[in-house]
Amino acid sequence: MAVYDWTGQRVRRMKMVRTASFAMLLIILMAIPALLLHYNLIQYPY
Repeated sequence: MAVYDWTGQRVRRMKMVRTASFAMLLIILMAIPALLLHYNLIQYPY
């Protein structure tokens, strides 16, 4: 039972880490186009 509980906690922790890394990836993917647009507006003001 102890091993089962340990694996359960480990799986839960890995799932939390996976969701956190997925959220970070999503934020980065959303921030990169905004930064590119921002720098393009700064470099080429029409």
